Amino acid sequence: MTTTAQPYQFRNAPTQLQPLQEMLDPITLDDLTRLGITDGQHAMDVGAGAGSIARRLCELVGRTGKVIAVDLDTTLLAPTAVLDVYQRDLRTDPLPTEAGTLDVVTARCVLEHLPNRQRLLEQMLAALRPGGHLVLGEIVYARTIVPHAPTAGDTELIVVVVHAILDVLAERGADLRWGEKTPAILLDAGLEQVRTRWVAQSWTGGSPGCRLYADNARQLREQLLKADLTPGDLDRFGELMANPTVVVRGYEFACTTARKPR
Repeated sequence: MTTTAQPYQFRNAPTQLQPLQEMLDPITLDDLTRLGITDGQHAMDVGAGAGSIARRLCELVGRTGKVIAVDLDTTLLAPTAVLDVYQRDLRTDPLPTEAGTLDVVTARCVLEHLPNRQRLLEQMLAALRPGGHLVLGEIVYARTIVPHAPTAGDTELIVVVVHAILDVLAERGADLRWGEKTPAILLDAGLEQVRTRWVAQSWTGGSPGCRLYADNARQLREQLLKADLTPGDLDRFGELMANPTVVVRGYEFACTTARKPR
């Protein structure tokens, strides 16, 4: 019997990836800095997107190291002497590496969207050398709070639309609790030095976070219209996400690092 893979939630568009990078790169880069990555090491970025983390890994491993970037859409990734780029459907294709060959494996906002998330995580763990590090990050479900908006109606609309986006993602197969489950899963798999931070910040209209909200609503517009929202609601939401007087509590991000025992 042939099975059809669940479609990805979002396209690798600059309007999606640029604000995501602006928001999350400082968190991920802080985690990578703490790991003490050295020249000559080998790393892999799973779901590399526009490549900001893969490029930083290249800087950390130096000219004698090697970095593998993997994504379904590799149009925004450019190979170099250090960076190898592989086009893979992570729902069905194996990772392009051998077991026990990598010092660092990263994946951000990837596993929660994939139906085979557990199997892919097992592949990532197998790819690590003893003593190698895993760096994961996922957006997790959290209550939306709007400290300021032009009107009470606007406040209610922002809450409704953001939660509708999360509901659509969940209905289409995303596990918005995966980031919360990750520490226990890694500990059960025998990893050590498991550390998780949960990060949530306020975003103002026009900021990278609010631009991400607006792009999420644009990409999921058809599904949101089926969730009792109107075209006028979504148009107004887009306006509010560009309004500098709007303040909203953004997506919560769970970032976890762990080490494979030596």
